[in-house]
Amino acid sequence: MAIDNVLTSSSTGIDGNAYTTSVSNDTLTNEDFLTLMLEELKQQDPTDPQDSAALMDSQLQMSTIQANTDMTAAMTSLQSSYSSSALATASNLIGNVVEDGTLDSEGLLKSYAVQTVESIDGELFANTKQLVGIIDGLMNAETEELILYDANGNIYEDGEMTDYNVSLDEDGRFQYNEDGTLTILDDNNIVVTSTDITDKYVYAGSSISYSDEITVIAFSNINEVR
Repeated sequence: MAIDNVLTSSSTGIDGNAYTTSVSNDTLTNEDFLTLMLEELKQQDPTDPQDSAALMDSQLQMSTIQANTDMTAAMTSLQSSYSSSALATASNLIGNVVEDGTLDSEGLLKSYAVQTVESIDGELFANTKQLVGIIDGLMNAETEELILYDANGNIYEDGEMTDYNVSLDEDGRFQYNEDGTLTILDDNNIVVTSTDITDKYVYAGSSISYSDEITVIAFSNINEVR
């Protein structure tokens, strides 16, 4: 009887004959093992039968080991597939604003804009930038061009500081007159009433200001998405 994938080790005795010292059946399949058992039953001495129960027990152990090996391989493949799927799903958060329950120095909930997501050792993380404020845009209504102003409200045109500044509240947002126009101040901090000026400088929408630093947040810590 020939069975493939069986490894044997042998040595030579003092009588000059070769003897098998070990047999490796780590690569035997269940079918090979059954073939081996049947051959053993055919060749055994009827007066001194082999212990087939022990052989069956070995076969059961081998089957259990193989099943565990197959299960481990399957779980590894499943885990890899799940990680890839989870990362693809997590990428949908890119561009969204999330919260993790932490508070800023004023006791307000911190908000973060998700820049990228990544998986590290099977755990998902979001690389974010904290939202630190809102910036109002200023436009010259005559030219329909956006113009700059600094943190003190000083208005700049053509790279030069003008004699006017836009009034800002404590959060750096525009302040308005009763008629809805922007509150513009002259170089003496007096409110300008001339319509030539109040009609010239107008609100041009707002944008969110972000921190330059990247904050890494574990997905397990995210408790709000918007």
